[in-house]
Amino acid sequence: MTAMRNKPTILLLGTFHMGETADVYVTETDDLFSETRQKEIREVVEQLATFKPTKVAVEVEKKWDAALNEKYDAYIKGDYDLEMNEVFQLGFRIAKKAGLSKVNAIDWMEKGSRRKTSGEVYQWAKENQPKLFQEIFGWLEDGHDLLAIGNRTVKEWFSYANEPEVIKQHHRMNLNIARLKEVEAYVGIDWLVWWYERNLILFSNLMDLATSGDERILFIVGSGHVEIVGNFLRESGAVVIEPVLPYLV
Repeated sequence: MTAMRNKPTILLLGTFHMGETADVYVTETDDLFSETRQKEIREVVEQLATFKPTKVAVEVEKKWDAALNEKYDAYIKGDYDLEMNEVFQLGFRIAKKAGLSKVNAIDWMEKGSRRKTSGEVYQWAKENQPKLFQEIFGWLEDGHDLLAIGNRTVKEWFSYANEPEVIKQHHRMNLNIARLKEVEAYVGIDWLVWWYERNLILFSNLMDLATSGDERILFIVGSGHVEIVGNFLRESGAVVIEPVLPYLV
């Protein structure tokens, strides 16, 4: 990247997956299409829109960018009812408010270096190393209700989930998966190398959007990605990361 006088600014929003997901842990919600929840979602949109993004990036595979933007174009024209997914409920709405012509799909989900899935590693640890399993995954197993929306508003959930300690806990869990092994069978690393590969690709694709020092890029991504992608961004020295919590009060 050519040296810039001002660095691009990036806002990372950790989110739960509002629609279907293959994640091991799923955030429990009620009817997000209800009038109350839609009002709460629009409130979050209004506050995040004050960041004034020049680009919005979302956790959709890059190869589906054209198809995603066909939906976005239809939404702009009033011909598309938003599906229940954070990409649409948040990403499309914020991009439209910002007057943006497109949204940016930057994810990657190919097999790459993966030798095991996260589900396979999770099950292996549960069956073969229950003590270490509890140490690594116990905070989610025991505190699952903390990640459910429950009686909280949508904004309250986002505020909680983006607390620095919660974000770091996700990252610590994933990092400690490297400890799951048997002699020289590095079971956890069979998935973890792919996790790092995917997040480095997210970083790389995100940096492709940072074409000038005036860019203000909002990246809406699952909470588990925020710390690792944020670390890559900070270590690059190429951007400024704006804290997200002031946009969720």
